[in-house]
Amino acid sequence: MELYFIIGMLLGLMAVLVTNTFRPALAFVGVVVVFLFAGLIKAEDLLACYANETLITLILLLQVSSVVEKSYFIPLLSRHVFTRGSQRKTLLKLSAVSLLLSSHLNNTAVVAALMGVVRNNRAFPPSKLLIPLSYAAIMGGVMTLIGTSTNLIVDSFAIKAGLPGLGFYDFAYVGLPLAFVGIIYLVVVVPRLLPDHGINQPAQQSRYFLEARVRPGAALAGRSVEAAGLRHMEHLFLAEIVRGDKLISPVTPEEIIEAGDALVFTGAIQQIQELRKFPGLVIQHHTDDLLQTNLEEVVVKHNAPIIGRRVKDAQFRTKFDAVVVAVRRGEEKLSGKIGQIELQPGDNLVLATGKEFRKHENLLRNFIFINPVSPMASFNRRESSWIVGLFLAGIAVAALGWLSLFKVMVLLLVAFLLLRFLALKDLKNTFDINLLLMIGSALGMSQVISEYGLADLIAQGINGLFGGGGAWAALAGVYLTTVIITELVTNNAAAALVFPIALATAEQLGVSPTPFIMVLAYGASASFLTPVGYQTNTMVFGIGKYKFTDYFKSGFFLSLLYGVIVVWLTPYFFPF
Repeated sequence: MELYFIIGMLLGLMAVLVTNTFRPALAFVGVVVVFLFAGLIKAEDLLACYANETLITLILLLQVSSVVEKSYFIPLLSRHVFTRGSQRKTLLKLSAVSLLLSSHLNNTAVVAALMGVVRNNRAFPPSKLLIPLSYAAIMGGVMTLIGTSTNLIVDSFAIKAGLPGLGFYDFAYVGLPLAFVGIIYLVVVVPRLLPDHGINQPAQQSRYFLEARVRPGAALAGRSVEAAGLRHMEHLFLAEIVRGDKLISPVTPEEIIEAGDALVFTGAIQQIQELRKFPGLVIQHHTDDLLQTNLEEVVVKHNAPIIGRRVKDAQFRTKFDAVVVAVRRGEEKLSGKIGQIELQPGDNLVLATGKEFRKHENLLRNFIFINPVSPMASFNRRESSWIVGLFLAGIAVAALGWLSLFKVMVLLLVAFLLLRFLALKDLKNTFDINLLLMIGSALGMSQVISEYGLADLIAQGINGLFGGGGAWAALAGVYLTTVIITELVTNNAAAALVFPIALATAEQLGVSPTPFIMVLAYGASASFLTPVGYQTNTMVFGIGKYKFTDYFKSGFFLSLLYGVIVVWLTPYFFPF
């Protein structure tokens, strides 16, 4: 009976994750709390999951990395990746920089630092570069223990299961061949499969979705769209009219405009001033003084607190001293009022900002800035040299095994605080409570899945389906299971759900669990087919103007190559 209950809860969790009904962290917490009250896990065991050393190490690493990411050297590198006249050389350098940086820094932060430069370059179409940037960061993340949070999550599961922790550079044995083959594919093949949306104009000239309202008494009221001059505007197109609860789409030339109508336009945001020639037509919820020169284009982060909220409920003016002028979500057609749009990771927003905008401390928790000017304060060359030097020294100490990674991160955090490279208020802004809740809950769920026999049951299925080919075939089965779940939900969720299954599969075969754990880690990061499986894919979705199918076309053969290399090479370096 308990087994069926657990299966039902996990199926419900998968449904929630796939449909994005709730945030992953809330979904995981909800399930593990139900397990707690159902008596499937003890309170002290659950609390121990949230106090896991590797989990705390990951949180500390994110704090330390937030300092390194502001160093002088990352923008310096980004400015030298473009080789005028050679897209192939540019892709090679961009991929190499992304891969190398992502191997030791959080790869989402690396993509955030580079995507604005790529977006604003005037040499090559960003749509040819941004997906390769994301894919290179993913492959860089699987070269070291700290390259991606997924690796540390898998390490925490292994330690909790009583297995030896993973070595700092254990991932490089397979990660280096992956990187070599992957970069060749990114440089030679992927550009031919990606759309060419042309070289971008300045940021606000991208096509967006915006809204204006007809004031009572406006000259437009009572006139048809054609007569009012809204049919053949030079830069903007009237796509819809929202009248109370009624949506009028498409808009015919004969449609009569009424006072109070919300007119929904698509077009170039830089030409928003074209609406000024229509007296009584005002940008919804905004004052004229906010629409002069202070438009900022941002991307909503994958873990932003505003995700899941409607624009009108996100309190932009209170929290950021800004208002949303326009929204874009890849090439997807948005419909209805801007205020009713539910914010999603990767959404592009144009914000009209006030004087206090850049003073708000929560900007970097919610947004990635893709304008040339960013609120992220960079350190000068001397400060950056100290920061990078201390960080690399700490990594060397951890890699040589002189101190645990946890102790190294504690020492680096204290050093950065004492040297004033990091302030106490910064800790709050970089602390990812969602990650802590999700991983801690996932550890508890993993314990339940193992103790009540569900992991063994699924492992029997995998061995029954693939076991005829021996341990190698079962290894491929675990890898394939992980990749499918990663593409459906997220990398961290996939690692959490599949780990107990991978462990049980190895135990039933009577072989070492290490190769199964490694392919799990590689597979959880193997998200090349959709924009939702991995954070960096989501980040470039909007600014690259991609469609869902662009990821599948460019990533399908890369995913096959990646999988073959992982399943083939892992047992050589980590024998059964």
